[in-house]
Amino acid sequence: MTKKIKNKFPFKFIKKLSPTLVVILSLVALLLIPVPFVKIAPGPLFNTVGIAKEQDVISISGVETYKSKGELNFTTVSETGGPFGRLVLIDAISSWLSPTEAVVPTSDLYPDIIDPEIIKKENARAFSGSQTDAIGAALNYLKIPVTMSVVVDSVVIDSPSDGTIEPGDLVLNVDNQVVKTSGDVVKFVQARKPNEKIELTLARDKKIIEVSVTGTTLKTDASKASIGISIGPGIDPPYDFKFGVAEVGGPSAGLMLSLGIVDELTKDDLTNGKIIAGTGTINFLGEVGAIGGIKQKLEGSSKHGADLFLAPLGNCKEIKKDSYKSMPVVAVSSLSEAITSIQTFTKTGSIKGLKTCQ
Repeated sequence: MTKKIKNKFPFKFIKKLSPTLVVILSLVALLLIPVPFVKIAPGPLFNTVGIAKEQDVISISGVETYKSKGELNFTTVSETGGPFGRLVLIDAISSWLSPTEAVVPTSDLYPDIIDPEIIKKENARAFSGSQTDAIGAALNYLKIPVTMSVVVDSVVIDSPSDGTIEPGDLVLNVDNQVVKTSGDVVKFVQARKPNEKIELTLARDKKIIEVSVTGTTLKTDASKASIGISIGPGIDPPYDFKFGVAEVGGPSAGLMLSLGIVDELTKDDLTNGKIIAGTGTINFLGEVGAIGGIKQKLEGSSKHGADLFLAPLGNCKEIKKDSYKSMPVVAVSSLSEAITSIQTFTKTGSIKGLKTCQ
């Protein structure tokens, strides 16, 4: 004979609770449910002519360098949710109501389910590429001879390029169009459609080779081709460069890294004691590109007390002003424009006559 055991918990306990308390507990439980969103908030700033965690952010050896009295900060954002930890409903609501934070569906930022470690490695690769481009852009601006190249970093297994293109290959031409930057390769390949043949001229072991690859479908846009390679800049600079920033990813520090290099290699103090912050990708030609998280980067810079913010011209639609709170904002499309803007501002204390987002 089986004895019936009365379960006194939790059912009798719940019955004793008032309806109001049950509703409150249910709401609390609901607010703690994980949601498929990513919170984007202002992150820390890093002074490219200063020190982070007892290391020089930029260290150059083999040439005389000069100290700066001010700051040239690259800005960051922090992400919570998606591949980067758990975001619960109450935090998502709080961020949605905040004027300085953003909440984005995880699928918008990360369409595929990706291992967080893979994302971190890709972000680190992009940051490393931005460092190389920053060196090239700065040396070109200073008219110091330097050879830049576009290098194949990796080849996806079973992709159209597997067995044809190898890591370390230099990309010279795509469909008879000269490649100058990594972005050129992306642009030329994605101008083709899936299943079309794409011709590439490569340099491998000091030999020029011609290869033909049939494009497959780009995951994020079915109308464009992909050949399954990752690329980045290559450089053989005349000096030794080391970067002392860890746990930062993406290419958006490029502009400010370039400015830091220029400032360290020139006797005149570019900052003139001012706190300059900014963001933007850069290629070795010195062209500045748009980035994500501009509002959060403006907020982080304003809180830090920046005297001037350099924004990519391509982000102007998101700013539409010549200042953020009391912080002047200048729009730039090249390294030379950024340097001219800083010099004008530090000498006059004004952004009058400079390009803005108005």
